[in-house]
Amino acid sequence: MMDDNSLPGITKVWFAMGAHGLQWKPGSTEISGVSCQARLLGIKEGWAISMINGVPITESHMAWNELLKCKKAGQKYSIYFRKDEASIRADQIKAEAERAKRQKAQDEARKREMAERKIREDAEKKRADEQAAKKQEYWDKQNAGGVAADVPEAAPAAAAASPAEA
Repeated sequence: MMDDNSLPGITKVWFAMGAHGLQWKPGSTEISGVSCQARLLGIKEGWAISMINGVPITESHMAWNELLKCKKAGQKYSIYFRKDEASIRADQIKAEAERAKRQKAQDEARKREMAERKIREDAEKKRADEQAAKKQEYWDKQNAGGVAADVPEAAPAAAAASPAEA
């Protein structure tokens, strides 16, 4: 399993017990071949072993001894690799593409959210306007109907009271 480190060009990989599948150039720690776990974990030729299980590695015999110790321990162990220039560039290009993709997705989500909010606000405003119009219409009918109804009833009542006086 590769860990995503903040240091470009350095990566930490966890190996399980068993054959690691690393081959390196004699006298150096530069990887010359990969198989087994190393291939499955994405190790590339040209990388260099930097540290094994917390022990800094500067020469090939040190790498050999530490890998034997880890293999005999029968537990998972970590190896830090220094990547070659091509791998670093490829990682940076990939990271930039992922960042641009994330930014584009965030921008689209923000635009969609703003459009949905505008639609929701417009719908709420339309509902409020319709409700206000209905209330106004109701009050207009009540006031118009109430005044008209009061006036005719008052007029016959006044007319009925007038003849009785006469």
